[in-house]
Formats: sequence, structure tokens, C-alpha cells
Amino acid sequence: MKILHVIDSGGLYGAESMLLHLMTEQLHMGLQPVLASIGLPSDHEKPIEAEAKLRGLKVFPFHMRPGPNIAGAVSILRFANKENVDVLHSHGYKGNILLGLLPQMLRRLPLISTVHGWTSVGDFSRMRLYEWLDSVSLRFVDRVVLVNETMRTHPQLAGLSCEKLDVIENGIPIAFSENAWIERTEIHDFTGTRTTFGAIGRLSPEKGFDILLEAFAEVVAAANDVQLVILGEGEQRLLLERKVKDLGLENRVLLPGFVADAKNYLPLFGAFVMSSLTEGLPMVLLEAMAAGTPIVATRVGGIPQVLGDGLGGALVNPGDRDSLKMAMVSILRDTQLTKEKSAWAAKRVRESYSSRAMAAKYWQIYLKLTNNKV
Repeated sequence: MKILHVIDSGGLYGAESMLLHLMTEQLHMGLQPVLASIGLPSDHEKPIEAEAKLRGLKVFPFHMRPGPNIAGAVSILRFANKENVDVLHSHGYKGNILLGLLPQMLRRLPLISTVHGWTSVGDFSRMRLYEWLDSVSLRFVDRVVLVNETMRTHPQLAGLSCEKLDVIENGIPIAFSENAWIERTEIHDFTGTRTTFGAIGRLSPEKGFDILLEAFAEVVAAANDVQLVILGEGEQRLLLERKVKDLGLENRVLLPGFVADAKNYLPLFGAFVMSSLTEGLPMVLLEAMAAGTPIVATRVGGIPQVLGDGLGGALVNPGDRDSLKMAMVSILRDTQLTKEKSAWAAKRVRESYSSRAMAAKYWQIYLKLTNNKV
């Protein structure tokens, strides 16, 4: 069976990691996954394309102008037919809109979409418009997969029938932490000087890094010998750098930008902090659990379920700076409870969140959509 995975990637973050893990497992299972990477005409090789090639996966870039692009959608369909693709699998609003809004008689191939989570926060924005169009396009997709059970109640999914929805939780290679390799960098040197809280993700509003910085400033006042590193890049860099300066944290906070294989640095963190205002089921959370790193995370998306409602890490309400600060201080002071929670989390991810199990569940959906074609 040949599956064409369609994504417009902006980096190597959660959705990209999940997709690469899924395609790698599918290759091992004897399937034929192919990556259709959407980009602008001016784009060079994207990080996801380079990483896919390193894993021995087939990659085909599709360069097209931004916005609704019928010609771009048709080019993807022509490629799919030429390559004898059996299933189209979209990841994200770009592929959903391009392929989902095409008449089914033109598309013909079954289309499945994985909703990794919507990221817009606040008032009207271009992203919110795209996400609305995404929700409309999902009505014309043959199967919609959510990455956690709580997403079923999202208002943008209200128009979809329950029969059309499936929940398949993200998974990671179970042996990833055993194979991790840490390059000697400024991050390595920085984390070796004090107890380090670490965060990983795009520097964008939905990640709540401005709230994390405010909470961390209060942790410094309470615990003193601590520091913070945030691995990632994005449009909020200047805002966050200014906040670091305003809070007097220049010598306590490191913002090194995007880091390839950021998960390899998780064992160096005294604790991993996820301050997100919205999430689906974050891959980096699973990676932190597998690495045995203590966790503080917000109660959004699938996070509470994955962490056993607090058994695997401290949970706080999104946007609650004071609760975030207290949870971070508790990690430092109650070391025995922290160890117990970390051990529970590591066991949980080994037993319930493997990429092999994730791939097997997707295969069952593919079989149903293609009338059990192998």
C-alpha cells in the first residue's frame, strides 16, 4: 500500500516529528510512505525534507504560490495518480484546504486528515481564518483523526459526525532516549552551571513563553540557583528577548534558537516546562517522559490524560503564572515525589505511546478506506 503524506512544514516541530515517526514505522511494516512537501517557489530544501531523506524516505517537494491554489492541488493529484498512490494523508490546514475542498469526483482517492491541533489564540488573525477554512474542508475528508480524545469537543469539529472521527494518540520510538547523543554546544555548557528548567517549541503566542518568563523570574527570587533555556525559533523572539531584559534575567535565560534533535538535550534539564495555552498531544512531552525528565505542564489538550491527571508530572492551568511558579519551585524542593512522578511517566510512555502502535492504528483506517487493500 502506498500512502502520500501531505504537509506544509514550517520547521521540525511536533507535527513534523509525529509524521516522520509514522512514516518510518510504515516503512518498517512494509508499506510505501511518500512525503509530499508543500512550499513556496522560493523555498530551498526544508528541514523535514532533509530529515526524511536521512531516514530513507521518499520525498517530493511541491513549490506553489501561497493561498488557495487549485493548480497546486491538481499537481499533487496528478503525482498521486502517476505514482499509483492508494491513500492521501494530509497533516495540517494547507493540505486539508487544497485537497479537501476539491470535488470528490476529481480527487477520487480516499483522503484522511490528522488534526494535530489549532494554534491561534486571541482575536481575529490570518491564522484563525486558515483554521476556519480548515474546519470547513474537514467536512469533505473521508476520515478525520484527532490526536487526543478531548479534541472531540472542539467547537470547530461540531459539524462532523462521530462516525467520521477517530482518535489516534501520537507515539514515539520507545528506544529514542537510549540512542540520544548530545553535541557539545553552548546549551551543554549552559545547563552544566545551575539547575536548568528547559522548554522546547516555536517562539509563538500559543506556547505561553512570556508567562513562563514571568513565572521563572519569581522562581529565581525564591530559589536563586536556577536558570532557563528555551529551544526554538519564531516570531516572538524580539518580544521575549525584551522581556528577558526587562525582568533582569540576561544571565539566567538562554534563547539559542532552533536546535536540531532538541529532544537529545532533555536529560540535561532539571525539569521540562510546557507553558502552552493550547496543544493537541505534544510530541516533545512524550519525549520528556521517555527521557525521565521531571515535567511541569499546563492542563490543555491531551496533556492531562497523558500525565495521568498529575501522576506523571505537575499540572497547572494555562496562563496561571503563580501556579506555574509554585509547580516549578515544588520540583526543586520535593525531590522524592518528583522522582516518583518521573518514573511513572517513563513507564506510561513505554506502555502506551509507541510509534509502532500509532502506525498500526493508522493502517487499520487505511484498510477500511481502501476496502482492505494491502
